[in-house]
Amino acid sequence: MIACRPAEVSISWDDDGDGLLGNQEDDAGTDPAVWDSDGDGHGDGAEVDEGTDPLDPEDHPFGGGWEPAHCSESIVPTGNGVADIAENFTLTDQYGEDLSLHDFCDKVVLLESAAFW
Repeated sequence: MIACRPAEVSISWDDDGDGLLGNQEDDAGTDPAVWDSDGDGHGDGAEVDEGTDPLDPEDHPFGGGWEPAHCSESIVPTGNGVADIAENFTLTDQYGEDLSLHDFCDKVVLLESAAFW
């Protein structure tokens, strides 16, 4: 009779409660003992799920559920006419987050402006 040793089993845990298991933390480069590795207030798991960088505090999911676009760095403004690409600008949304026009580079954007006198 031949004795067999059971294979070693490596189990990854979510020690910090961010939704990423230890091996996923290794893949993302995040700290498995810290819920929010970049300190931006968004858990590492949420950032990975939304396609944002959990190591960059400037790159995080938007509170309003806006899906971040990853084409904003490649935009070159061309003007303000029909079918032109406008200059980038930043406004604060209803959730208190700063959003830039170019964050929505793959979406149709309708801007509404009003004044109360």
